[in-house]
Amino acid sequence: MRQTSAAAVAVVSLLSLLGACRSATEPAVGPVGAEVLAAPTRAVVAGQSVHLDTYLWRDFMPVSPPDGKPLIAVARILADSGATVGAAVTADSLWVIADGRAWAARATEEQPRSATGAGFEVVARDGPKWGPGVRVDVVVRLHDGTGGTVYVRAADQLIRRTD
Repeated sequence: MRQTSAAAVAVVSLLSLLGACRSATEPAVGPVGAEVLAAPTRAVVAGQSVHLDTYLWRDFMPVSPPDGKPLIAVARILADSGATVGAAVTADSLWVIADGRAWAARATEEQPRSATGAGFEVVARDGPKWGPGVRVDVVVRLHDGTGGTVYVRAADQLIRRTD
């Protein structure tokens, strides 16, 4: 009887541990702060007016789980003038906002910047399984290299699906 109890405790402990691991990997979704919600669709950073161009999708290719893969968000920070966005300008955070809830994620530059491009691109992966077909707002936090911070928003963006 003692071995059965020990085995039961071990199984319950293992299941609890697995449950804890699962919740640790789920994206953080919650309320969003006022400064993020108030982000304009154009912002001035390091003396340049910029805006966002986004692409959001969930993968439903045959190798994906039946309910699809988590959201991926790409945001391009583009200078309104077409000029190159200064190298000192960086992005560190991205929010995808739907119905008063937000997925907050680290924004990562996965590709090198083009020397002649009018902007740069950041990516956030492993988001919530919202959509496809859902409209959201995307906000990116930008830093100007001198301690200044601004937020810029792309409103009413569609989460697409790949098949």
